[in-house]
This record gives sequence, C-alpha cells and structure tokens, in this order.
Amino acid sequence: MVESSTRVERTLRLDAPLAEAWEMLLDVPRWGMLFPHVDTIEPMGEGQYLWRMEPLGPPGRKVRVVYACRYDSDEATRTLTWTPVEGVGNAAFAGACAIEPDGAAATVGHLQLDATLQIPVPGFLSAIVHPAVDLEMTRLTAIFAERLTDLMGA
Repeated sequence: MVESSTRVERTLRLDAPLAEAWEMLLDVPRWGMLFPHVDTIEPMGEGQYLWRMEPLGPPGRKVRVVYACRYDSDEATRTLTWTPVEGVGNAAFAGACAIEPDGAAATVGHLQLDATLQIPVPGFLSAIVHPAVDLEMTRLTAIFAERLTDLMGA
C-alpha cells in the first residue's frame, strides 16, 4: 500500500454575483457532481457528505476512492472549509474555498484542496504513484473549474 498526498491550489473567476456564487458553494452535492468521475455524493448527517468516485487507474489496478468530509461555512468571510471524517473510506480530503466579489456581477474564488490517498500497489511503485497522483488531481481540478465556470456563466 502506498500513501500519496497532494495539494492543488487554484483561482477562478465566475461571471456570477457574489450571492449566487455563495449559494452554489453551499450546495455541496450540486458543485461536487461537477468534479470528474464522481459516482455519488450522499448526506451523512449534519454538514457531512460521503463521496464515492468511479474506479480509476490503469487496467488491473483500478481503485474506487471513497471518503467523507464535514463542511463548515463562514458567511462573514464567504469561506467554505472541509475536513475529513476519520475512519471513512480509503482517502482523506481537506480544503477551503473562499470567494470575493469582482465588481458587481462577478466573483473570484480561491480553492485549496489537500488529498491523501491509499493506493493498493507495492511500495516500490511509490516513485511512480506520487507524480501520477499530483498530475491527475491537478487535471481533474482543472476540469472541475472549467465545468463550474461554464455553469456559472463565465
């Protein structure tokens, strides 16, 4: 088993007023389904969601990533943070997204995503796994950002 951690940071502009962008940010299942390869997002209780991804990876080594996060919002700073729910799944995701107005009709968002994945491969493959996880998380986050900006009218 190889544990691989990565961080993705991204800034994006949405052609939507701050109130509309904030409403979207608080709707975790709605924006979450824009992330590539999401199979399901299920509520687990107050502010918690269980994520199940489609199996990913090369043939014979596909892995279904499963994890849960608790989401907390701060309306004063327009920030949504998420922390892993311990003991659920084979991954841990944490992060934050803060939004601010960009004029009267647009919003800028700053996204930080930290992921730790348990990859069921022999340890000697860690030199290959770590850069592959970094590359794939960056690629998937870019697709998510593109889908979100398309949805929000950018």
